[in-house]
Amino acid sequence: MKIYNSISEFTNIKDNLTELTFVPTMGNLHQGHISLINLAKQYENEIISSIFINRLQFNDKNDYEKYPKSLESDIELLEKNGCDHLLIPDESILDDIKLIKAPSKSKKLCGKNRPGHFDGVLTILNRFFKLINPKISIFGKKDYQQFLLVKEFVIKNYSNIKIIGGDTIREDSGLALSSRNNLLSEKEKNIASSIYKVLCDIKSSKNLLNTELLDNKKKYLTKLGFEVDYLTICDASTLEDSFSIDTNDLLVAVAAKLGEVRLIDNILLTKL
Repeated sequence: MKIYNSISEFTNIKDNLTELTFVPTMGNLHQGHISLINLAKQYENEIISSIFINRLQFNDKNDYEKYPKSLESDIELLEKNGCDHLLIPDESILDDIKLIKAPSKSKKLCGKNRPGHFDGVLTILNRFFKLINPKISIFGKKDYQQFLLVKEFVIKNYSNIKIIGGDTIREDSGLALSSRNNLLSEKEKNIASSIYKVLCDIKSSKNLLNTELLDNKKKYLTKLGFEVDYLTICDASTLEDSFSIDTNDLLVAVAAKLGEVRLIDNILLTKL
């Protein structure tokens, strides 16, 4: 695996590279990230990943500073799993960067209480897309809102790039793999697995979706010790609140804090 520690280092060799599949990350890698690398192997391109903790997408400075870092083991994991190139830019990647304004659906779900978050995500990805010019870029669907926004942004601005979504990878308990799980104690991890159980309960009641069902599940999570940011059922394309499972695919999405750790998850409900 070739490693580039600056934009200029990468730019110098970029013209010699074949077509690329890009897997962007913020590091602290786990099997969820590796599943995206494995998905990338299904295509003939060489694989390039990036590790950059993008401060533009953090509206909480403490959250940014506490974001877990494990660069040595990240490099080892990527190399072991068949990544061909790794770009690790410094903060200069943000110099004179063009700020991207995310569309209105970015203000739903996670965007409600994280102003500017998706602006920051699209801003850094726009810089990476221009720099790397990949044929394909792969994103996990655990952050479904991000996946949707990136896909729509690319359709509008980069006709040459194809966006592919990777399914959420889970622990045996059902807890979605996340870098933030490292900040949970074993006891908290046990409690955190209840998030997926709630999503599955709602899925099993998809013929009877209503506000009362959601309210009861929110109360249940609160009783377990979660501070629920949102638990919602919405149209899987527009993210508008909806119970119309007979006409559209729906997304059940949740964000909740356990102690200081914010967790997100979702499950898709296919229309009846």
